Amino acid sequence: MTNKNKNRQIRELGNFIFESIKINKFMLIIFLVISIITLFTGIIVAAKTHSSIMANDNFGLVDITTGGLTTTFFTRLLSMMFMVLILFGCSFTIYVVPISIIFISYRSYLLGLNICLMIINYGFSGALISIIVAFPCQLIAIGVMILFYVTMLKTNKDYKAWGGCRTPYQRLKILIITIIVLLLLCLLESLLLAIFSAKVILVI
Repeated sequence: MTNKNKNRQIRELGNFIFESIKINKFMLIIFLVISIITLFTGIIVAAKTHSSIMANDNFGLVDITTGGLTTTFFTRLLSMMFMVLILFGCSFTIYVVPISIIFISYRSYLLGLNICLMIINYGFSGALISIIVAFPCQLIAIGVMILFYVTMLKTNKDYKAWGGCRTPYQRLKILIITIIVLLLLCLLESLLLAIFSAKVILVI
């Protein structure tokens, strides 16, 4: 494949994603608003009840010194892949949109909860890892998942409207690209954890 063909395919994919966002902008706004609300809900819950929460369950906080970066890397990656597969399944019909909203909302809630718990219980080191590593990486992952779901909804509409064999190929291509992006995100997160000599990380 020539560079010209590769550039053309990248432009086509970019245009398709932009069109998906434009067509499903109302759905995208709903996801973003609910994610923000549940994120802050998790922070508030952790701030008010952190003692009882940590006494019963760490809710995804993992000690890297005992678990190791390799173990946490695969755990985070598998968690993300599980979410992607759920969203992929939910994208085939509009009737199960509430299920996808529930899963995204719960992940946003856990992110807010865990970030707050990490800062409260591990002080400066927890705040450093949260602000520089965990929060931005996990927030980007949630954004990628939302964008993936909205884009997959567009492919489903196209299939119903036009049919053909191109749409399943496009779905597969978007799925593979999403998995690669999340894989690279997990690798980046692990690299940053190693650089900052982190002792704890959240796995959701």
